[in-house]
Amino acid sequence: MANSLMGNNHSKFRNIVNASNSVAFGCSHTWGTGVEADETWAYCLKAMNFGVGACSADFVVRIAPDILDKYQPTTVYVLWPDWARFEYIKDSIYTQSLPTDEDRIYFMETHTEEWLKKNFQQQVGLMNQYCNDRNIKLIDMSLYDLIPYIDHADRWPLSKLGHHYAPSWHKQVADIFHNAKINNIKHPIANE
Repeated sequence: MANSLMGNNHSKFRNIVNASNSVAFGCSHTWGTGVEADETWAYCLKAMNFGVGACSADFVVRIAPDILDKYQPTTVYVLWPDWARFEYIKDSIYTQSLPTDEDRIYFMETHTEEWLKKNFQQQVGLMNQYCNDRNIKLIDMSLYDLIPYIDHADRWPLSKLGHHYAPSWHKQVADIFHNAKINNIKHPIANE
């Protein structure tokens, strides 16, 4: 099965430094759309950045085992992609469903909100299992989990591109992850 995003080519990810003992997964908010590589929340945590723009939780969980086995981190950070995204196979290629997908009407009819939320929670559970099986500390949250910490989500500082978030936002997110790690805080992984 082909992977339309990365396959096993880890060289296309950002900030892959073998000296790090932590990795970060997520979508464009992790990769750092609109900011420099050294301004991302993953970089602030000295984590190898395996974020990929426009990906789903399915994608994160599908690529995780290879990365965990190859780099053997002691800590995994995940800023989960939106719960409404999912992965499907089209013409033998893994594809991410997005609001711009040509099959979006079909997906709206066949993938109910209940299905989407259940799929998301299954992916969160799988990541927990992967980390538990490897004795890796998992610190994960969704964008919704950030709202109590970074008030007024509609006014979060924007990047120089005018969408996604600025370096100050990434610093705040890194601080939230760091605090969760040192204080053993487990976020509920809100999906709305």
